[in-house]
Amino acid sequence: MKRLTAIIILLAATAVSSPAQIFRVGVRAGANISDYSFSDFTFNGVAISHGKPKAGFETALVARLTIITMLHVQAEFEYSRTGYGFTYVGDGEPGRSIKVHANRMEIPLELGVNIGPVRLFTGVAFRVAHNEKSNAPSLLKVEFNGSNTGIMGGVGLNIRRLFIDARITGYPRSPGKNTFIIDGDRRRVSVGRNLRWSLSVGVMF
Repeated sequence: MKRLTAIIILLAATAVSSPAQIFRVGVRAGANISDYSFSDFTFNGVAISHGKPKAGFETALVARLTIITMLHVQAEFEYSRTGYGFTYVGDGEPGRSIKVHANRMEIPLELGVNIGPVRLFTGVAFRVAHNEKSNAPSLLKVEFNGSNTGIMGGVGLNIRRLFIDARITGYPRSPGKNTFIIDGDRRRVSVGRNLRWSLSVGVMF
């Protein structure tokens, strides 16, 4: 975190000291959807499978430094709420749809290339806080205990002060194991992928 703070301060100081560069701040907000996979399994007589993808939202404060016409760096402070769908089937019971929300606070840092009004960017996202909430916690809860450093990338479009971003965020160690808490008992489950696709609109001040 100290290193990250130093990077942001350095970017701001560089922007102030060099009039040829452009430093701008803004906000963005939009919707996201999860892309999460694991093999269906049965545990203590309960069958768990993944359900339909659920929509979520995200919002962020944005600081962008244009170094030269074709190159920029950007730092954000982002809050996201991502929904995950699961199906819970107990002995002799009909299937029940359960939704788990993952609330995350992250600091994405990106490097981008400007091609006219189009931006291509990639970078890393540092997770600084997170929690998960289930709409049926007595039946199923999930702890997304993967890496705290993600990889992100996407494409953006600048329209004067407005911009539109389409991006994907994932975690390198997500193909590992998450903790499923089923009827109070814990089980580690192998996860194939845990990605977040998002589309947002922002404005620079």
